[in-house]
Amino acid sequence: MYIPDDIRQPSRKYALGKYIIHPAHANNQSLERWIKELQFEQFESATHRMQLHSRKRNNLYSFHLPCINREVILKVSQISEHYRWYRKLNLLIVSLIKNYSLNAYYGGIALEKINVDSIKVLSHWTCKRQTQSEKSYLLYEKVNASMSVFDLCEQISQNNKKSKAIISSIAQSLAAVIRNLHANNIRHGDPHAGNFLLCSPITNISHLTPDSVKQMKFTLIDLDKMHFVRNEQSWRKKLLDIRCIRRFRIHDIDGNESLKYYLNRPASFLEKNILRFWMKGGFNIYKWIKPSKKRN
Repeated sequence: MYIPDDIRQPSRKYALGKYIIHPAHANNQSLERWIKELQFEQFESATHRMQLHSRKRNNLYSFHLPCINREVILKVSQISEHYRWYRKLNLLIVSLIKNYSLNAYYGGIALEKINVDSIKVLSHWTCKRQTQSEKSYLLYEKVNASMSVFDLCEQISQNNKKSKAIISSIAQSLAAVIRNLHANNIRHGDPHAGNFLLCSPITNISHLTPDSVKQMKFTLIDLDKMHFVRNEQSWRKKLLDIRCIRRFRIHDIDGNESLKYYLNRPASFLEKNILRFWMKGGFNIYKWIKPSKKRN
């Protein structure tokens, strides 16, 4: 897993694993002690658990952390013992190549550096007990948001006569964020509407206008599939940048329109067909011949 030198941090060891702490909190001994003394484990309970995450290997816990005096989210990733053997094997192989939780940590650092509104990461660590598979932890500040962009667009389509124009304006705002990431050699990998949160107050959905969208603040979350680009030829970079757009979905806006907003101009014939190639399944021939099923 490639991490740019300007954001990479040396990991520190403790009894059951390794940890890194955001440079802004590097001297916070209370936070360091909270990790090293395994105090985080008391928050892995039903009391603090948030709604089920879309992936079974991830659990989210929300609570107030006194040592930094902030509301935080603890994301815990682990290969479930309930997976079938081939699913376990696949995840074990993938874990040798990449650590999604660590991706998210460095993704948060990178987005902070280029002033993109995203989760504020605090720390990342691993924990391995003899009787369990390794757990990977990501600690970040809780985002003060009212809803996801997916939910926002659903409400706009139901309650605003100018819904098409407003949703198009939202799509342009989000596309500009993705374009900024790619210009800085960063890819999110899963920039759908549910991974953008609305962090601006709205008093009346029916009174929104396309211009008012320009004043809204959107925060990018779920950084597991963040990827840092290194020494790619221009054709390869364009090919893989467009691949991200297959996941850029906004209510009532199709793939070609999303691509137009991302490029900030009409897409060429070649660009449209590159997107079509990725949407069909890319280099995964299995996806071309069999419809994809929703993950359980």
